[in-house]
Amino acid sequence: MQKVLSCAIVGAGSIGGLIDSPKSANIASHAHAFSKHPHCKLVAICEPNSTNQSAFIGRWGEMGVYHSLDALLQYETIDLLAIASPTQFHANALEEALHVKNLQAIICEKPLVATAKELARIAPLLLSSEKKVLIHLMRRYDPSFIKLAHDIAAQKWGKIVRFQGIFTKGLLHNGVHMLAVLSHFFGEIETIKSLHVKRLHEDISGDFEVTCKEARGILSCMEELPYSAFELILWFEGGKVEIKEGGSRIESFVKKPSPLYEGYFSLEHEETLPNTLQHYALHSLEFLLQNDDITCKQILQEQIDVHAKIFETIAKEK
Repeated sequence: MQKVLSCAIVGAGSIGGLIDSPKSANIASHAHAFSKHPHCKLVAICEPNSTNQSAFIGRWGEMGVYHSLDALLQYETIDLLAIASPTQFHANALEEALHVKNLQAIICEKPLVATAKELARIAPLLLSSEKKVLIHLMRRYDPSFIKLAHDIAAQKWGKIVRFQGIFTKGLLHNGVHMLAVLSHFFGEIETIKSLHVKRLHEDISGDFEVTCKEARGILSCMEELPYSAFELILWFEGGKVEIKEGGSRIESFVKKPSPLYEGYFSLEHEETLPNTLQHYALHSLEFLLQNDDITCKQILQEQIDVHAKIFETIAKEK
């Protein structure tokens, strides 16, 4: 019989457990993912805010409650840790967790860290650790996005021509999601060139020309929008793919002879592709537990490289 893993969450706010509930159709929080997985048991949280503590316990049941990660790790034996605290606390939490001998795996919310200096300090520790670590860029672990990546690699719609993406909340905050998708589909992010940029505290918005190993295109971070947006269009020689509504709807179109003009071609809707993103927290957890150390380390390196490119781009605008 497989061992049940003792799990804990650092940061009992929205993504930790307050974005959904046990009755929600979506599985969006770490608490919900742990409750659904047969080999996981949530035993403790680290959360200094008493209001969040009460709301979390009321929603997910009684468990150990700690005000500091140090205390949690001292009094609880944890196998798997989810870091869902504000970004400025990630680096210290990661460093502390990496030194806990019995801890087997860590899943950390994005962005991985808040600054390039923190990345330079923590990246070598993460990559040399024997623990499995995933940055929670959830589309990278989602079955529907993994299938789409395979279809792209098999050139189902021919060779890639260009991509166009729109997102909100800054190049680091949400752009890291977009760039992680692109690096999954088209290889290493080689360059990010700022075109029209606006400073956002420690982040930037605007238009960016992005070159991957196998494709290039334009991304726009639109802070003027009064709502959240995340959309990506992939143009291929034989069709296109539209990723909409944050990735919860994926449509494909194929090249067909024009019904109006002889010798011309247009695009016709092919299908709505299978989608599983509504259970993204559970799929990320399953990916972490099912895949080997080498696979997780390769993806970790890929996503650390994406963060490094973002910090380089932000630094040029200071």
